[in-house]
Amino acid sequence: MTDEIFLTAFEDMSLPRYEWTHAAHVRMGFLYLSRLPYADAEATIIAGIQRYNAAKGNHTGYHHTITIAFARLIASRLTESSDWPAFAAANPDLLTFGCVQKHYSTEVIKSETARATFVEPDLEPLPILD
Repeated sequence: MTDEIFLTAFEDMSLPRYEWTHAAHVRMGFLYLSRLPYADAEATIIAGIQRYNAAKGNHTGYHHTITIAFARLIASRLTESSDWPAFAAANPDLLTFGCVQKHYSTEVIKSETARATFVEPDLEPLPILD
């Protein structure tokens, strides 16, 4: 599926729920972060995930800290020449939750506070974006 078809399916909620995997989340984030200034991309990612989840009946799946952490990790690794397949191949750790566990303890990431609002890491700082 091309990037344009993927984003259109995500935005119009026609992407089947079974295809809304962790890798799909990372791909969506990569695409918005590649095309928009960081603040705009972050807002688009948050709103998009929340809208998609609500449309699919998932009212408890959104996690704000994980969303922001992944957005910052993806943004810190973008290169001008990257396309999705090259980016995914160069950053396989982003396709697992292990990269977040490097930054957050289980206690912090599983807290209701972290689910509802952004919480700074308690283990290793996230990349600082310019």
